[in-house]
Amino acid sequence: MKCFYALLLAAPLLAQPITLPGGAFPQPVILQQTFTTGMVGFTTSQTARLNVFNTNPIPVASTTSTTATQPAPCTVELQFYDNKGAVVTQSVAPNFAPGASTLLDLTRADVTSETAARAEIRGVVMINPAPTPVGSPALVGNCGVFTTLEIFDASGSTIALTSDTRPTPGLYGVIFQDPLK
Repeated sequence: MKCFYALLLAAPLLAQPITLPGGAFPQPVILQQTFTTGMVGFTTSQTARLNVFNTNPIPVASTTSTTATQPAPCTVELQFYDNKGAVVTQSVAPNFAPGASTLLDLTRADVTSETAARAEIRGVVMINPAPTPVGSPALVGNCGVFTTLEIFDASGSTIALTSDTRPTPGLYGVIFQDPLK
């Protein structure tokens, strides 16, 4: 019972906002998340497409206020890997807004590491990547994504489609936003 009263008395102290020098408030820590598809095969005259959709809710304007709280856009990096684990192609989508989608296409001719007609590849989506040679991410926000990988032929007909992605094991990085900026 004494513990309860001690917690009851300490609760207002624990609920106080933390301020940094200059009156700045600490910013949230944003984790890098990485998701991968399984390996899929495709052949001559086929294209692999990695699609990503930002599942954060689209903000709606309030009737009582002229401003709406908008979730911060995130940055996503889309990559294709060959069966040896080498990056074949990649692209960065900065300012990836809630409700938006982006894609990355890969033709069979782009996979030069395999000489057979059929090549095995996988797609990778990284949320809030560290700067890469492809581009430097903008300010980052947390976002959820829904990913699909499809294979389609030259006529545009979908041959295969998967939406099964798995987080890759381990923590790849933590991004601390500078609260004084």
